[in-house]
Amino acid sequence: MKMPDTEDMLASVERLLGRTPDDNELRSFLQQLGKWPVPEFGPEELTIYLEDKARGFCLVFDDSSTVRHPIAANKSPQTAIFVGCFFYSEGVDGYHAFTGSLPYGITWSDNSTTTVSKIGPPKHEIKNKNTGLLSSHRWQVGQWMLTVRYKGGGSSIRHIHLGII
Repeated sequence: MKMPDTEDMLASVERLLGRTPDDNELRSFLQQLGKWPVPEFGPEELTIYLEDKARGFCLVFDDSSTVRHPIAANKSPQTAIFVGCFFYSEGVDGYHAFTGSLPYGITWSDNSTTTVSKIGPPKHEIKNKNTGLLSSHRWQVGQWMLTVRYKGGGSSIRHIHLGII
């Protein structure tokens, strides 16, 4: 199957968050990525990671019983809900860099200062409790959250996560 245009992947993720594998549009998206079917949860497993290290992303599904968001209301336990996607920079956790468009014109060469200048002030700034160094910024994007995690106290981007929380 043909890979969806990575230029449109972020928009697809944003549109499909909160859906379950029985959703036709989500199923088509996953099939195009070669990530269909979504595996069943294993014993005592509450999260499914559909990694694609070569293309630089990881799709995340959580058991509906653990999702604290209105989209999980009335879903039976063990229902997989698409809760987020990580987009990785080169070499992080064995991933190659995601080559598609990143939100707000962010590039992998940005740091915390240039990222904030492109997106605006974050809703949350997260620092390492032991070192006090900046580890992440988080912004509200519609009903979802955009998190940029940094290396080196903000000197470069480690990964970007768009998700429910």
